[in-house]
Amino acid sequence: MKKQLSDQELYSEVEKVICNVFRLSGSAVSPDTTLVGDLGAESIDFLDLGCDLEKIVDAEVDFRKLFQAKRAQSEGSGVLDVTVQEVVDYLKAQTEVQEPATVQ
Repeated sequence: MKKQLSDQELYSEVEKVICNVFRLSGSAVSPDTTLVGDLGAESIDFLDLGCDLEKIVDAEVDFRKLFQAKRAQSEGSGVLDVTVQEVVDYLKAQTEVQEPATVQ
């Protein structure tokens, strides 16, 4: 990560990206907002989101991995969707995995 963001700062940055991609006001997005069900996200939207989010966290953003994890948890029950908070949690986990250990 370029600089360590707090959970709130990361959420705020993700919210800005989502609002930009879907042309929304910030009040239209909450942690429980779903990308597909509530915002109507399509594959091209996930590409845009991924590119913009990679700039924020300076790490690879692969929504396929997020959806695969969600599919494993849901045990095939209905349409797969992710919330804004799940995106934030995924990004936080991605940046923690990719941060190099400091050498002294």
